[in-house]
Amino acid sequence: MARDAREWTVPAPLRALMWWPAAAFVLVMIAPEAAATSIAASGVALVALGAVGPVVVRRLRGPAAVSGAVVEPPAQDPPTVEIELPTVEIKPARRVA
Repeated sequence: MARDAREWTVPAPLRALMWWPAAAFVLVMIAPEAAATSIAASGVALVALGAVGPVVVRRLRGPAAVSGAVVEPPAQDPPTVEIELPTVEIKPARRVA
């Protein structure tokens, strides 16, 4: 049986770029004369931070521990709930026209 795919997450450089509009706004408010340069520089810095940050964190944490835990296969028959519902009779509606 194939393994379930992990949930998709936004890659770190793109996650860092989500801060770009706010960072660019603050930089333009601080130094409006250097707006284009500061916006481009902040984008490059955020992408670099997003790319380098996870690598540094992985190095600091060390290798992931692989345990010899046994994964149990799923149950043959999944549990079910059987409910007997009462029969409901719906009377035909009269036509109004």
